[in-house]
Amino acid sequence: MTEQSFKIILKKYEEGTATQKEIERVESFFDEMQKGGKNPADFKYNLSLKNKIYKRIEKNKKPKIIWRWAIAASIVFLLGFNFYSVSNNKGILFFGNQNKTAQVLKVTHLNEQVKVYLPDGSLVVLNGDSSIEYPKNFNDTIRLVKLKGEAFFDVTKNPKKPFVIESGKITTKVLGTSFNIRETKNTTEVVVNTGLVNVTSKQESVFIKPNQKVIYKKKTNKLYKKEVNAEVTNLWRKEEVVLEKIKIEELVVELQKLYKIPFVFKTDNLKEEYFYSLKLSKNETLDNLLERINFINEVKLIKNNNMVEIVKK
Repeated sequence: MTEQSFKIILKKYEEGTATQKEIERVESFFDEMQKGGKNPADFKYNLSLKNKIYKRIEKNKKPKIIWRWAIAASIVFLLGFNFYSVSNNKGILFFGNQNKTAQVLKVTHLNEQVKVYLPDGSLVVLNGDSSIEYPKNFNDTIRLVKLKGEAFFDVTKNPKKPFVIESGKITTKVLGTSFNIRETKNTTEVVVNTGLVNVTSKQESVFIKPNQKVIYKKKTNKLYKKEVNAEVTNLWRKEEVVLEKIKIEELVVELQKLYKIPFVFKTDNLKEEYFYSLKLSKNETLDNLLERINFINEVKLIKNNNMVEIVKK
């Protein structure tokens, strides 16, 4: 079946004019897509069609079309449309009765790290000065949690029940994967370690794969996607990390967080230099780390008062 013919069938499905065979074909297609973890971005559906599907879901609430409402909700999710964040106050349209379930709130102090196991078996490693809120029991439609601060997620796979994280003004949606989310005053970052992740704001929706990152900037309300070394984001939660070919600019962002001291490039072109092999230990002193880096690399890191300067050797 070609993309064009499928779009025609999908439009008929949305309008309620599809035959029983066409209905079965649409539902079977999206069932298989969920089971296989395929990227719905492979099909370039137009935004107006997604909007029409959403409007139809919102309008039709009668019991006789519950089955069609459910599959349409799956379509909206898989196409990357921001169903939940259309209105923060209308999340109940999608999340059902989950908000009525007793909620659990976990909060960490500064420099504290806590492992949290969710009702579905998913693991969350919550960084310091952060919080996560989730229901005692997930409902039958979706697994929704709310994050403030930073956390690493290792999500139990469940193709029938998407996992959604609300963090600031974006939502992150997955079926089963591992990734890191960091929310700050001005930005929210999502870095993927394994699997496929959908990050959505009110204006945009993007999919990211392993070793890719999305940055949401509150000032511009835009999503920025880039290639990264996902392993470097594990530094805050692992005792030891071995990095291969890591860009210096990317590394020092994490080192600043770990050692609470700014790293300053004396010239911008040094940001594009790479460390081709580097082992980092969580409890290593800054002086020891700088000594090791300076011994084997083409740049030199100099501790100067309350900062580290990065210069060419």
